[in-house]
Amino acid sequence: MKTTDLRMFTEAWIWLALARTMLLFLPFRKLAPILGKKTFPAQGESEGLHYSKDRLRCIGTAIRRAGKRSPWRTECFEQALAGKLMLKARRMNSTVFFGVSKNMQKGNFNAHAWLQCGNHVVTGNKHLEQFTVIACFKS
Repeated sequence: MKTTDLRMFTEAWIWLALARTMLLFLPFRKLAPILGKKTFPAQGESEGLHYSKDRLRCIGTAIRRAGKRSPWRTECFEQALAGKLMLKARRMNSTVFFGVSKNMQKGNFNAHAWLQCGNHVVTGNKHLEQFTVIACFKS
């Protein structure tokens, strides 16, 4: 692993630890302002296009790698929150999306959170087409 990758991995691991702690101990009403202003989802967001896709990809990769090597839960919400905090530290705007889908075989609902910067999905980009957006927070 290159030195820059190791630094990014370490940073992501620390942000994931903080994100997990926040989700365990803070009610959502306290987390919401950190996520940003609640907005309606916009199709084809152009904001964030001036950010380097390589940098966004690097952040997403670091979060996924750090999540696989963390002893605590690092599911979609933790990853989206950690990514949001990493982007905020770099003064980069982003949007956290919350979506639901119905599992037809089991008859229950699945929830998912993902982070997007402009049109680039930073975290949680698998099977997004299955989910209906119910809320999003932008900053």
